[in-house]
Amino acid sequence: MASSKPLLSDQPLLRGHILDAARAIVVRHGFDALSMRKLANVVGYSPASLYLHFPGRDAIAHALGAEGHGKLLAALHSCDSTSDPVERVRSMARVYVEFGKANPVVYRLIYMQNAAYTEAIFSDAATAGETALSVFSDALISLGPSARSAPLSADTLWVALHGIVSLSLTASKYLSAPTDALIDSALDLCLFGVKKKPVRRPANARAG
Repeated sequence: MASSKPLLSDQPLLRGHILDAARAIVVRHGFDALSMRKLANVVGYSPASLYLHFPGRDAIAHALGAEGHGKLLAALHSCDSTSDPVERVRSMARVYVEFGKANPVVYRLIYMQNAAYTEAIFSDAATAGETALSVFSDALISLGPSARSAPLSADTLWVALHGIVSLSLTASKYLSAPTDALIDSALDLCLFGVKKKPVRRPANARAG
């Protein structure tokens, strides 16, 4: 019977085979369980053969994180067909949180595992022309005059959504509100701000 294992000469296929095996290890056992030696055992090649395709574990983490970020972008763009711009942003926010909660290992690898990984992933994505942040910024710009400063609002919304995901993954039992309520609250603050009455200072405090 012919072997289904990719040939060393078939580099694109072997690279994909290595990433598939690495992804399976990370999803099942966590990123700390990934090593070049364990990966070599899974794919059936020597560690030296793996180094022909990836210089080390960090390079594999980068590739998996970049792949995950691409899937996150695709999930966000699934909301593009929503005609109402406000509802589009709301849908994107929910998709972002759902993606993080449904893919905790991948989300951690993109944003929480190692600052160097995140920097490399976002640098590559920015060079390619799009990041999760830029998608949110473009969606907020589409709100027109009703939107607050789009870059600031996009930053604020991303910070809020990342906080919801990260706390849902690491400290969910301490959150008193359900995820949907947290998302709605974050969106209301980022999209419309907080309407406050002007603070009336005492007369004696106005002098000087």
